[in-house]
Amino acid sequence: MRLLSNFCQLRKICILFLGLSFLISFESEALSQSQKNVFLVLQKKLIEEEDFDKRFINKIYNRPKVFFDKNSVSGYFRHNEAKLNYGQFTTTRSIKKAKSYLSKYSNLLKKAQTRYGVDKEIITAIFLVETYLGKILGNSYVFNTLSTMAVLSEKKTRDFLWDEIPKSKRISRKRFKKKAADKSRWAYKELKKFLQYSQKEGIDPTVIKGSYAGAFGICQFIPSSVVRFGQDGNKDGRINLFDHSDAIASTAAYLKHFGWKPMTLKKKTKAHKVVLHYNYSNYYARTVLKVADLLKK
Repeated sequence: MRLLSNFCQLRKICILFLGLSFLISFESEALSQSQKNVFLVLQKKLIEEEDFDKRFINKIYNRPKVFFDKNSVSGYFRHNEAKLNYGQFTTTRSIKKAKSYLSKYSNLLKKAQTRYGVDKEIITAIFLVETYLGKILGNSYVFNTLSTMAVLSEKKTRDFLWDEIPKSKRISRKRFKKKAADKSRWAYKELKKFLQYSQKEGIDPTVIKGSYAGAFGICQFIPSSVVRFGQDGNKDGRINLFDHSDAIASTAAYLKHFGWKPMTLKKKTKAHKVVLHYNYSNYYARTVLKVADLLKK
């Protein structure tokens, strides 16, 4: 009798466990579908207003990896750049790493310097600060990030994201609303460029990882910069910013466009203004120029 009782109890536990597993699975699928539904209006806009192929857009947004990335995007509304530790890039260890990069990719850097007139030290300094020379490339899916920011134009979506940000880390509600509206317009334009780039290069847009701000590659270009300034450094017929030759040439082309010339590094005010085009932050620009100076020694 005791064995029978234990068996019945065990049976009840198994049934309960299976029921809970089914419920969790059902809720997970419902959540996944709910996240994808957030993008329905966006999909329609891309198809009807931007003339993207309907099958292409629908297929991409139905991929398992596509979701409303609240974790990455919320970082955009609680980020305080002044608190970033830019000092880490001018330590002896970091400069040693940067000098090793200069040596390893000296031919590519010299080639870019000759063609574009951009100092190899400034390119290396930017790579150090952006991705620690290609070692830290970001863990957010660019497609999800841009899609999530793009749908912040909808009040319901904005309210949902606001509620997900811890109160202690929020910016003001008024500032959040304005920034969300601005970033939504920006992200939609960048999403279009990203889709154009991925189609042109034959890349699956849902697998590319980058920063929570939608930038990717060793040089951390946003999609519009890739389309406009991306260079095929190794002449393989593709623009791949995860390849050092393409990233170096693309960064040189970008800086040249915004006014970098030979000897610019010695004109600190001019150099600072050009670097600000890469990242509009005085902290950033000062750090990049300081690293470049240390690499010259």
